[in-house]
Order: sequence, then structure tokens, then C-alpha cells
Amino acid sequence: MKKKELDNLLQKFENGDCTPEEIIFLEGVVSDSINNNSKLTFLKDENEIQSEEGRMWKKLNDELFNKPQRRHFTSQRIFVQLAIAASLLIVASFSIYLYFPEFFRQNMILENRGLETKNNANTNQTLTLPDGSKVVLEKNSSIIVSEDFGKVNRTVLLKGKAFFKVVRNEKKPFLVRMGNLVTEVLGTSFKVGSDNQNKSIEVAVISGKVSVYANSKNGISKKLNGVVLTSNLKAIYNTENQTIQESIVETPQLLLPNLNKSDFIFDEIQFGDLRDRLKLFYGVDIIFVNREIEKCLFTGDLRGLDLFGQLDVACTSINAKYELRGATIFINGKSCK
Repeated sequence: MKKKELDNLLQKFENGDCTPEEIIFLEGVVSDSINNNSKLTFLKDENEIQSEEGRMWKKLNDELFNKPQRRHFTSQRIFVQLAIAASLLIVASFSIYLYFPEFFRQNMILENRGLETKNNANTNQTLTLPDGSKVVLEKNSSIIVSEDFGKVNRTVLLKGKAFFKVVRNEKKPFLVRMGNLVTEVLGTSFKVGSDNQNKSIEVAVISGKVSVYANSKNGISKKLNGVVLTSNLKAIYNTENQTIQESIVETPQLLLPNLNKSDFIFDEIQFGDLRDRLKLFYGVDIIFVNREIEKCLFTGDLRGLDLFGQLDVACTSINAKYELRGATIFINGKSCK
């Protein structure tokens, strides 16, 4: 955190205007110096205590750790004591607060100033955002809409799982923030959800195009390697090692709305042509490891099956196998000659 930003935060404390998170952050700064048996660098020179900045730092130190017990407390001091008690439960997270990276500051602003909606019901809850975008919030999930939503961009903070159908606006991108992961779109439909057990966040695209990237956790405001997802693709973000893995959704949806059932009945179609049709129907990449199987013939009915079910039937008919690697399907088998 820059010294100027820290000075501004200190002035807010002096005026009694600090938010709960900011007070916890300041307490962490003082606590960190004490635990390391050192004084705050701002207080090393006793002459600096006479300055306005030094005086405020000394007051902060006294307020948090050196004040005597009294029967009557101001509301500010009562809250400071509660903040200290709460901080003991989250001491393991103080390294994040002390570095105060950009993504954390942005999320903190959203939490303090945004409009929050929580779904405590046992069913999904549908919301309409100010721009007309729809959000289906799953149970035990919450969403915070920024107070300046729609001015420069459209930013929301999600906790849990939700489906988004975003109204297209090329001048004002739509951003969904979850921790340091950002999902950015212009207009599309997609799902976002966290999995605490597996320590991951998943973004699945139903239609359109989505950019998924993570902000660095080391205090530097920069984007880590991200991916661009299209329909029927998903990204899985590992919150521990900050890696993003691209894949295909579990049940790909047909992208062409006017397909007939007869479009899935085939009579001696070459495997290469069948592959091309499936790529067109679902928008996924399918590659033959052995190019000679392109001329193999397939006859069969693939109605009522999803993409992977159709691949199972087709590949079995020519003794071939398929494998999913990332966002690409590889088919391998022997020649049918």
C-alpha cells in the first residue's frame, strides 16, 4: 500500500470515518510491528511525533493497544475493541490485507458501497439489474451491484453461484468479480460458481464470448494469463495456484436453433463429414489423430443424445475412441480399409 494512501486512511481514522475493514487493516499494521518487536517506521524518530502525521500514528497505537480500561467508551472505541477480537480469528489472512492489492481494494469498495442481494431461500432467485440484464441467483449465494453500475462499466461481486444473461453494450463491459478472478463480457449468457471444497471457480459459457482472467495477488495490479471462452466452453480457476484450465461443459447445447430430428439420422456418412457436422452443431473442436479414419462410414441414429453420447455411439461403430484434452476432442482409431 502506498504511503499516501496509508496517510489518507490514517486521516479517516483521526476523523472517525473508517469502515470496519479499514480499522482492521490499520490494527494489522500496528499489530505486525509489535509482533516483530519493532516500532512503526513512522515513529522511529521521536521528533516526528510532534508532526501531525506522527501524532496521528501515536494516537492509533495508543487507541488500539495502550488505552486504560474505562467504564464509558465512545462508539468508535467500542468498535475498535470488537475489531481487534474479530481480527484474531482471521490473522492468517492478514498478509493479504497488509499488501492491500488492487483487486482486494476494488472488492472492498463494492462490499462497502454496493447494493447486496442474498438468496436465503431453497429455490433460485431471479433478479433484473439496472441495465436489464438477468441474474438467476442460486440458494446460499449473494450478489453486490456497484453503486456506479453502468457509468463506466457494469461491475458486480458474486459469492456462490449464478447464471447471467447480459444485455449487450460494447461501450460498457459487464464484469463479474469473485475474489481475484474476473469474468468480462459485452453481452452473452454464462454461469459462474465457486466450489469451496475443491478450491476452484468455474465459468461456463452458454452463448456468446467471455474473457476470464485473474488479477495478481502480490499487490501488483496486473492480469495473469487468461482465456477467451466461446459457447459450450468453460474455465476452471484454481484459487490456490492461480491457474486457469479450459475445457468443454458437461452437457454441450446445440447452437443451431432450427435443427430437425432428421439431422441426426445418418446413412453411410463419412466420419470426416460427421465430425464437421458435430463441430458446427456444438461449436467445439474435434481432431482426428489418425487421419485415415475420416473415410470410415457411419450409419446410425443419434437423436436424443448429447454430444458425448453421440461420440460414444459413432466411435464404437468403427472401434475408435475419443479423448477430451482441454477444450479439444481427439478421436483415434485404425483405418477402415
